Amino acid sequence: MSTIIAVAGDAIQLILTGLPIVLFLTAAAFFPALGLGIVGGLLASSSFRPIRFLVGAYVYLFRSMPFLMFVFLVYYGLPQYDIDIGPVLTAVIALSLSHGAYMTEIIRGGLKGLDKGQNEAAIAVGFSLFQRLRDITIPQTLMAVIPSLVGQAILIIKDTSLISVVGISEITRLGREVVIRTNQPFIVFTLLALTYFVVCFSLEFIARKLEARAKRIMAGH
Repeated sequence: MSTIIAVAGDAIQLILTGLPIVLFLTAAAFFPALGLGIVGGLLASSSFRPIRFLVGAYVYLFRSMPFLMFVFLVYYGLPQYDIDIGPVLTAVIALSLSHGAYMTEIIRGGLKGLDKGQNEAAIAVGFSLFQRLRDITIPQTLMAVIPSLVGQAILIIKDTSLISVVGISEITRLGREVVIRTNQPFIVFTLLALTYFVVCFSLEFIARKLEARAKRIMAGH
């Protein structure tokens, strides 16, 4: 029993050490990925075929390539051209570009579901393209795809467990170190799995609240 308590104590300590890194990487990658998704989704809805082709190629490339392979390409490939950005920036770039492709498809799908009458009414009253995007298109699209965006955030959290290959001490890497030291993989990884579950479940809970609020707002219009 004392061994189990000692191992659990080590695991909890590593969780407290590594979890902030996981949350930082998730936040640092989510917002650039969302920006890419918004731009990509808008361009994918363009009537200009070459732009749609380029966006489609980006989406196809990053959705077809294993995420871990892309991490290796960035981390080991860029130094070949004297570009050394370090493991943290490598992780943020890899997560942002990879999940930006998925968010592009999410935003594109959200745009298809918008009521075109509102956009036509905005044109009729003299709204510029920027005003329509800022005040109508983007806000309503984001509200409509909140569950999908939160789902993508959860996938980012899960993918941070692969970032340990470039030397970042997030909870999965620290967990392996504790396992090597204590030889108690079941206890350590059970606690790590519970940690991921709690974080992801909390995001799901927040997503449901945001979705319900967004539906009330949209119903009010």
